[in-house]
Amino acid sequence: MRGFEGTTTRELATAAGVTEPILYRHFPGKAELFAAVLGGAADRVQATLEAAIEGHASAPARMRALADGLESLLSAHEDDFRVMNGAAAVHGSEETVAQVRAAYARLGRFLSKALDAPGLRRGVSPETAGHLLLEVGLGAALVRPLGLAVVKRPGYGAEAMKLLLSAVAAPVKG
Repeated sequence: MRGFEGTTTRELATAAGVTEPILYRHFPGKAELFAAVLGGAADRVQATLEAAIEGHASAPARMRALADGLESLLSAHEDDFRVMNGAAAVHGSEETVAQVRAAYARLGRFLSKALDAPGLRRGVSPETAGHLLLEVGLGAALVRPLGLAVVKRPGYGAEAMKLLLSAVAAPVKG
């Protein structure tokens, strides 16, 4: 993989099964094509996150729903995460970095809004909790496909969620 900077529009057109003129008919240049691909990836991930939390009212319940759906989310969006994480790691042009930053910021805002619900620990802002969840999820998107033994261990996900909930969720009374 040569990434954004090392790939030509001719190669992109060939990979898409179209000619370069067709590519340019839809996108003025490679940067606009990349922005569309990146935006589509973020849209698909957000739609899956929205579906996962639907019907859950509290922040802890939403976090559990996201955790329960993590494996299927990572599998369904492996290519989307590869695009987003790969672009973030490359730090190409300032325009590319800005596009990746905007995609991550949008997902962070969505998660922050999702966690702006009853059940957060006193002093934990929904914004911080949402962005922590984004970081944990993006880390999972990078690490889980590698098949680390501890991550694949039965019960790892439940234990990790318990740790995360203890950090951000209000203690359960009773």
